[in-house]
Amino acid sequence: MTSSPYKRRRPSLLRNFWVYRRLILAALVMGLLLWFVASNSEKVTIVFPFGLGAYPSTTGWVILLSALVGAAVTILILTLVWAVRFTRSGRSEPELEKTRIDLDDLPPSDYAAKTGEGLADPWKS
Repeated sequence: MTSSPYKRRRPSLLRNFWVYRRLILAALVMGLLLWFVASNSEKVTIVFPFGLGAYPSTTGWVILLSALVGAAVTILILTLVWAVRFTRSGRSEPELEKTRIDLDDLPPSDYAAKTGEGLADPWKS
């Protein structure tokens, strides 16, 4: 049995870190969030308007949830703004027709079979 010409790479801590970087980053963010919620443990009561109720919680959870709600509202507003911009951009159907490829502009389907094999000999003139 002959050995492979390719040598097996030794495991590298840096290469493994690069491969699993997203998982490690997610674990760090989750740990940071857990520390943030645990360190901000002051008791608060959230009172909703119009007599909808009250919710007892801690400041860590309140700040975290308000940031998540703010991010969700931002995503929704940006989506709405992009949709309005797209509809107001005025791209009409004739403009879209200009960007489409006409089949008459394409070479025939057997074009490659009719050409010679490779490039012409550059030394022959």
